[in-house]
Amino acid sequence: MPLKQQSANTHILGVGDSFFGIEQGDSKTASVNHYDFGIAGFNADEARAKLKKLNLKFESGNSKESFKFYDPDGFQVQLNAPDYVGHVS
Repeated sequence: MPLKQQSANTHILGVGDSFFGIEQGDSKTASVNHYDFGIAGFNADEARAKLKKLNLKFESGNSKESFKFYDPDGFQVQLNAPDYVGHVS
């Protein structure tokens, strides 16, 4: 997986036309704030509807390119359109 973007605490790896990202938390001990996926054919409304059926909590808002939710284990996950560039600087 090629490195597509990087900052001091964020690493975005290319996976075909999509991506996988990891962002480090702010605590002094090693932690992961969240991980994210860029998904080919991403449809935010459809993804939110599926998460709602699974009773998973997601952030409010209506962004069509990116949003976060908590998986069943409590990890924060971000879903994105594959061309989402986010805030990596």
